[in-house]
Amino acid sequence: MPTDDLRVDVGVLKTQVLTLSSICNKLDQVIEKLVDQHDRHISKVYDDMNSNRKEKDADISEIHQRIDTVLDKVDQSEKCIMEEIRGLKETMADHVEASRIQYDRLNQWKWTIAGGIIVITWLISHSNFDTILKALR
Repeated sequence: MPTDDLRVDVGVLKTQVLTLSSICNKLDQVIEKLVDQHDRHISKVYDDMNSNRKEKDADISEIHQRIDTVLDKVDQSEKCIMEEIRGLKETMADHVEASRIQYDRLNQWKWTIAGGIIVITWLISHSNFDTILKALR
């Protein structure tokens, strides 16, 4: 009978080994699926990182273009303002020159009138008043 017990034990062991083999095969399949899913997730993460990097590079490029546009507009504005300042400077110089000429003419008239008053005063003081009245009649 020991051989019958031994046969039963061997049969039970065979069944258990087959069951364990089946479980191991199923675990292998689950592990393979998990590895595949992990690889897909990793691939998606890398794709997302590359996509984000490309978007960041595009955003940086756009920012640089906008900065260049703003700098160009600032340069144009600066040139326009400098031209206006030069024009105002020339206008002011012309106005100052015209004012100086008018001031010089006014001074000439002032000294001419002052000289005429001095001459008339000297003539009146050194001439006979009766002679002047006779000359005016």
